[in-house]
Amino acid sequence: MAKKVLILGAKGMLGTALMAEFFDLNPVGLDREDIDITDQNQVNQKILNLRPDLIINAAAYTDVDGAESNQDLANAVNGTAVGYVAAAAKQVGAILVHYSTDYVFDGQNQAGYNEDDQPNSINAYGRSKLLGEEELQKNTDQFYLIRTAWLYGPSGKNFVDTILSLAKTKESLKVVNDQFGRPTYTIDLAHTTRKLLESNSEFGIYHFTNQTKPEGITWFDFASEAIKLSDLKTAVVPCSTKDFPRPAKRPNYGVLQNNKSVTLRNWQEALKDYLSKKI
Repeated sequence: MAKKVLILGAKGMLGTALMAEFFDLNPVGLDREDIDITDQNQVNQKILNLRPDLIINAAAYTDVDGAESNQDLANAVNGTAVGYVAAAAKQVGAILVHYSTDYVFDGQNQAGYNEDDQPNSINAYGRSKLLGEEELQKNTDQFYLIRTAWLYGPSGKNFVDTILSLAKTKESLKVVNDQFGRPTYTIDLAHTTRKLLESNSEFGIYHFTNQTKPEGITWFDFASEAIKLSDLKTAVVPCSTKDFPRPAKRPNYGVLQNNKSVTLRNWQEALKDYLSKKI
């Protein structure tokens, strides 16, 4: 493993899990109060001073609906800044791990998406993340681009916590049943990131999510399982995307197929583990 590790976005939901996973290597963790990754001079100064062997970029603009009205900010954080980090990583000879999303795809393929499928985003957030993918690949060759989806975990706002909070105050909840994907537990993603690095796998694009049936699960399935495992009696009612209009269009089919590397555990097992730690 690398001798010196730098984690960007260290206080976010994924960043917190990464800091814990790489704890034994004494990683340097920087968050927004420590570095503005949209400022190229700051990025160069920090990285050239630290000279890390490995940089893990978990910093991101994650408000999918907000990106529709804040496209410049989303593109700066998720897009242009990635190029700055990649160029600085190349200058010091560091390996760069960067995370992207199923939202770079249009969601038209019911069979899901392989690592080498052509992206075609349908919302501003996805386009900003795709810009980041392009900037990454333009500015360094030593990278692992990890696409993931439906993240949840400690230390951040997520779907599971939102659903359980609502379920404690409502007799029934309507949840979308026509968007298919795969959830990802941040603890598992961080652990699998380390396994990828320790295996000296080829640089390139990887898809990491918890495992589901081949066609994925829906948000309705995800919510129902969380409520069942929490022994709550709230009824979960399926509805269509049309019933919940949002500023950003969502892909109908966002299953990320993993054809290249180690796989994460089953989604139900991961969810049960997460919920057990919340009690």
